[in-house]
Amino acid sequence: MKIGDFLLRRLAEIGTTHVFGVPGDYNMAFLEQLEAHPGIHWVGNCNELNAAYAADGYARSGKPGVLVTTYGVGCLSALNGIAGAYCEHIPLIHISGSPPEHAVLGRVSLHHSLLDGGYRNVHRAFAEFTEYSATISPANAVEVIDHALLTALRSRRPVRLELPSDLAHVEIAVPDDVLSLQDPMPAGPQRADAVAAVAQALAQARRPLLLFDAPAVRFGALAAIEEFCAAAGLPYFCTLPAVHYADSARPQFQGMLPGGDRRHVFEDADLMIACGLTVSDVTTGGFSLDFDEVPMVRLQPTFTQVGTDVFYGTGIAEILVALREAISPREPWWSTTPAVDTPVDGTALTQALFFSRLQDFLRSGDVLVAETGTSAQNTVGMTLPPGTGYINQSSWGSIGYALPALLGSMVAEPERRHVLCTGDGSFQVTAQELSTIIRGGHHPVIFLLNNRGYTIERAILGAHSPYNDVANWAYHDVPRVFGIDEDRLLSRVCTTVAELDAAMGEAAGTGRLCFIEVALQPLDMTPATRFVGDGTRVYDYGVYGPGNPLTP
Repeated sequence: MKIGDFLLRRLAEIGTTHVFGVPGDYNMAFLEQLEAHPGIHWVGNCNELNAAYAADGYARSGKPGVLVTTYGVGCLSALNGIAGAYCEHIPLIHISGSPPEHAVLGRVSLHHSLLDGGYRNVHRAFAEFTEYSATISPANAVEVIDHALLTALRSRRPVRLELPSDLAHVEIAVPDDVLSLQDPMPAGPQRADAVAAVAQALAQARRPLLLFDAPAVRFGALAAIEEFCAAAGLPYFCTLPAVHYADSARPQFQGMLPGGDRRHVFEDADLMIACGLTVSDVTTGGFSLDFDEVPMVRLQPTFTQVGTDVFYGTGIAEILVALREAISPREPWWSTTPAVDTPVDGTALTQALFFSRLQDFLRSGDVLVAETGTSAQNTVGMTLPPGTGYINQSSWGSIGYALPALLGSMVAEPERRHVLCTGDGSFQVTAQELSTIIRGGHHPVIFLLNNRGYTIERAILGAHSPYNDVANWAYHDVPRVFGIDEDRLLSRVCTTVAELDAAMGEAAGTGRLCFIEVALQPLDMTPATRFVGDGTRVYDYGVYGPGNPLTP
């Protein structure tokens, strides 16, 4: 079998149905093979960065994301998106076409290189942002391809394969068997010891709780977390990167930490079971929450830590499943007084009014994609309908991510309604990918918050500074620029609550692409945005940094 065909066979075996990317002269021989494959489809993007974001959005559905670029100019353009996937534990497989093997071995200076005969510099750049990176050769193709794909799936992080342009059609001997995805870590005494140690810590605690972070979700432990907390009678929280994954209807679920009105439950606890937790400014609310205040048991994807004892070869879900049999349920020790929603009113559109309406607009089964900035700040605290998916690049936080990620998620799950909430500044970074969405026949509902610049940055510093301004596009006409037929488009500009309500009513009952521009004031911010802005300014610039008056 040819090397390129074997790579495609393995991709199909792990569930890949779509590949994102941009053609280039070093990858087109492989793309010819992809075009001929009956089960894998090509999604061409406007640039490589957008392709990486789209593959990331695709992978959040549970399938590994795959992107194809050319060497140098192509793969380095994708690096930011791949770094974000590494940070957020998203399994991506990056296939980079590279110069022909004979040119690399002969140190020939070729285009898309530094013209010094060297071809390892790009590999070194990616080594910091991938779990595995290798160049395919006829001698190592089977081993390298299998190892890369399994590494991506098991680590939930990106891997990179360089495929020299003259090798995609080279014949090699390949195994007949399907790639085995079986867990390489069999159960052993370490797991039993870890379960016993955690059970003992729980037995000694009077007020334990559980906190889970995004890696716990990425490694498939959410169901085990919810079932364990229900059986054991433990309250549980999520971090911001893991928001909107838990079933908010469960009585044990207390919402997000920090935030909401449930912080006192954390402060009263005497033990925290931390699942997949990474302590960062994002998970601690700008370090406003000190996890060291509560004794912690750490459950990570590959180890468990109780005190100073570390048990390797253990996973989060399997420890929690075993714990359900090892402990007895306890009565709730925390207050269950429900939070009270604050009513909103008025006619002129504000951030608070918009997000209140957005919460009512969503329905069960939707996927909400929220861009970094005020969209993310104001959707993390919303109550979403059961079964609603949520996508946000909360830790890496690269603006422009959300629109291409929307594309990737729609390709992965076309049967679900997708809703995007993005800002004008972020939209301008990756706006061209709207043309790919239109070309693919997708019909999301897009809310573009036009506050004439970077309001999330104005909350930090430069409230009135021109560096936080962006050009004011005719956003509602952008879909037309990209060639959409008028009968496939619903485009509206909303300046009042009544106009927004009318537009949402139209969007709820149409199968068209809905592009709704929401006009807001540059300094209109919710208290959550102001709080984050103040905290970020002090942390980043110190007490001697410049002030930031937010008055108009």
